[in-house]
Amino acid sequence: MARTFRMLIVILGILLMVNVTFGQLIRQGAVELKPGSEPDGFRGITWGTDISTLKDMTLVLAIDDDVKRYQRKGDVLRIGEAKLDHIHYEFWKGKFYLVEIEAQGIENWNDLKRTMFTRFGEGQNMPGEEENRLESYRWEGEKTAIIMIYDSTGGGITISSIEIMDEKQRGQME
Repeated sequence: MARTFRMLIVILGILLMVNVTFGQLIRQGAVELKPGSEPDGFRGITWGTDISTLKDMTLVLAIDDDVKRYQRKGDVLRIGEAKLDHIHYEFWKGKFYLVEIEAQGIENWNDLKRTMFTRFGEGQNMPGEEENRLESYRWEGEKTAIIMIYDSTGGGITISSIEIMDEKQRGQME
């Protein structure tokens, strides 16, 4: 029960960060992704893919009428050597736009960081404003933005479609 509650708090924190400050964080001096490394989605699912075309997804949470979070059946919970707690795929109005990844522990964080830096280049270190944020990095390409945060509760990566995030934010302002 305590683990579920803690995980819910982490998810809500990440959602708040993504929905409120994503555009601001990403566009304030983010490092460009290493040439040729920019993903156009995650693990074979391209940004904008309609959820109805994916048969291996299980609904985890309906955040609201437009945003739904899924897990992929059979997903390998590893990136590099890091063991992951979960990988969540988010769809806005049925379109894939964001993946959220979580891992616990400093060893997994260091493995994730090493893998991310090797693949995408050294990220832009974001200054910590929150008390419990220990490290954070960001990257931005033409299509994809990545934020990586480690705090006292664990580490997380958010990878998202810039185009769909911008469209989503414009829709929320209307």
